[in-house]
Amino acid sequence: MKQVFYKKSLKMTRIFFALAMCLSLSGLPAFASSHGEAPLISMDRFADNTDTYAFRSVEAGRSGFVTLIGNWIPLQEPSGGPQFFRWDDTVLYEIKIDNTGDGIEDITYQWQFTTQTVNTNTVLGHSTVNADGAITSLTDPDYNQPQTYSIRRIDRASGRRGRIIAAGLRTPPANIGPRVTPNYETNLGLPAVYNLPNGGKTFAGTRDEYFYFDLGLFDAINLRTLTVGGSGLGVGNGIDSTQGYNVSTIALEVPIQELTRNRAVATGPTDPNAVIGVWATSSRRSMSVINPDGTRSQQGDWVQISRLGNPLVNELVIPLGLKDAFNSLSPQFDAVAAPAILDPEIPKIIRLALGAFNGITINIPPAPRNDLVQIFATGIPVNTVTGPNFTTFLSDGQPHEYLRLNTAIPITAIGSQSRLGLLGGDVAGFPNGRRVFDDVTDIALRAVVGGTPFTPAFNVFPNNALGDGVSANPEGPLLTRFPYLLPPNPGNAPRTSNIRPITGSADEYTDDQK
Repeated sequence: MKQVFYKKSLKMTRIFFALAMCLSLSGLPAFASSHGEAPLISMDRFADNTDTYAFRSVEAGRSGFVTLIGNWIPLQEPSGGPQFFRWDDTVLYEIKIDNTGDGIEDITYQWQFTTQTVNTNTVLGHSTVNADGAITSLTDPDYNQPQTYSIRRIDRASGRRGRIIAAGLRTPPANIGPRVTPNYETNLGLPAVYNLPNGGKTFAGTRDEYFYFDLGLFDAINLRTLTVGGSGLGVGNGIDSTQGYNVSTIALEVPIQELTRNRAVATGPTDPNAVIGVWATSSRRSMSVINPDGTRSQQGDWVQISRLGNPLVNELVIPLGLKDAFNSLSPQFDAVAAPAILDPEIPKIIRLALGAFNGITINIPPAPRNDLVQIFATGIPVNTVTGPNFTTFLSDGQPHEYLRLNTAIPITAIGSQSRLGLLGGDVAGFPNGRRVFDDVTDIALRAVVGGTPFTPAFNVFPNNALGDGVSANPEGPLLTRFPYLLPPNPGNAPRTSNIRPITGSADEYTDDQK
């Protein structure tokens, strides 16, 4: 029997049904991660999902595992002390898996955090001078606000309450700088990678925001690749707007057979048990009470307030008046589609902007956009384009928005991978799951305007050359080991984007420059 976390009244069900009728989910552009994509969640950053990833582990000897990563708390300034950024004890963080295609989670992993305070009399916070002021281990007394966490797995066998698979695990502190957190990765990062009884691994802590994207794209598709002196569509000139920021990461490595429908490793890519759907959520208690002494307590049922599968669905697809409601929905309610589901708005905006501002004429596929339905909403069935050994299809015949990973498609070795995933001939990449380095911006830009083999008449220049001009994280290649994301940027080092030449005194700036 499927998991049912909350009993919904008939009235609420009707509201969700009506909402689902309004949603246009098949276009599902994935231009960026979802940072503050809805009005309410933009004011609740500690519960805000930014990215979700699912891929077969590429670490040597770990190909029998799937790595699941959820990122939260966007755009963290590394020097944001003295409290710095830590997990919210009042948020329930979850990663969910559907392995039957009905949009309802079959497996849920839950993380809950607990913060301790060593010394309440210090004027500092995250760290202080309880001993010598340096944090050189996860149990160092100068780690003044250490956090521990538990992981609970809920599935058919465990029942609604689930079972604890790990508890009392410590998170590393923020990377404050070489004086307070010397040799960060050796002393604090690596020790926070824990082995689990099933042979998997877990990590929860701060990491470098590896997602790369030029946020200038939101200025009416203002691609720097098209500016004077640019090197061509999709090539160079882009600025990584997230460079130097940190993000809070939950990473979990799980044996493949613990995620599939029949609890076995699939016999091949077309095995009906091979594909899983993955998304992440955040929930808060329904009531928060502010006590007279300034403390707060939470009461009531857990209520989902953030959701993320494919990146940027809520940000660029869902109407403003429905964004908060979408964050509360389960993918099961995505199944009811309005006629607009096959006629997304985003490619029309791209066509209009390129024509108006760049003088570029671009033709886009007409409705119905069945290619986008398959790529993003139901999964790609076996077809002549991708061949007999590729599929990400997982659906009961209706659209459900989440990442789809075929656990039987072999990994692509490090060094041979393509940032363009399937479009680059790399079948182990997006939209087959999502690896951390996959360039979902360029992939989705091309997909929504038809620049893929699934719409051959439109798979021509400029449709198949669009891009934001950022093709890699300039801070370096990923780690070749779990949790793959780079260590967090230190708080005492300015972000690259904060460094600029100063050619005169402050009083030489005009009012517009200040």
